[in-house]
Amino acid sequence: MRNTLARCAAAAATAVLAATAMPAAAAQAAPSGSITKAANLHLLGSATVDGRTIRLTSDTKRQAGAAWYKSRLNPKLSFETAFTVTMTGEIGHADGVALVLQNDGPKSYGGHGGSLGYGGMTHSVAVELDTFKNPLDVDNNHIAIVTGGLSDAAQPMSAPSPIMMFGQTLRVRITYLAETKTLKVRLKAAGSTTEIKVLQKTIDLAEALGNKKAFIGFTGGTGEDVSVQEISNWVVKLKP
Repeated sequence: MRNTLARCAAAAATAVLAATAMPAAAAQAAPSGSITKAANLHLLGSATVDGRTIRLTSDTKRQAGAAWYKSRLNPKLSFETAFTVTMTGEIGHADGVALVLQNDGPKSYGGHGGSLGYGGMTHSVAVELDTFKNPLDVDNNHIAIVTGGLSDAAQPMSAPSPIMMFGQTLRVRITYLAETKTLKVRLKAAGSTTEIKVLQKTIDLAEALGNKKAFIGFTGGTGEDVSVQEISNWVVKLKP
């Protein structure tokens, strides 16, 4: 896997993020308002926006893309984020996407291929949806929680996905409880009423991110195999 940190200029975009903030100090620490305006997203690398959908990669080899919301989130607070993801293309496909919190900066993203667009980002926590088995991966359909941009060392905090992620639309929900430092990952197939908990890990997000507010967004990558990887219906909400 490649962990080379890439940097490029941000581009204007249009996307949807519904964010619900709590009063007073908490509200200042959370993403707030709609990001349907072009000025609210940093798009990097191969990432583009079409209507209300963020396309992280297309069916092109060796791509890496990222989309960061410009307002930062306080990792000392509890929050929940949910989004719809689709990964489609040829039978031989790669590599996956990740929901990432990072404070390397708004113009930072990682390498292509197994790095999934975040590998090499030192100050990051990623929840990756990986559809390609690299040498240290558990399989070619797994979810992992990765710190420090070590995309090639995800196995200790990973689990096979109970649903085939490539080729269909999924709804993913990620919850962080600051009091217990618990990060939970759930998903379901589009149209299903059954949500499945895939991972639950204890992690201090604030410590992992250097006790600083963090950018939140998505990354994705392709290698020698490719897939079209898209995010839509993104919501971030602070929890009491």
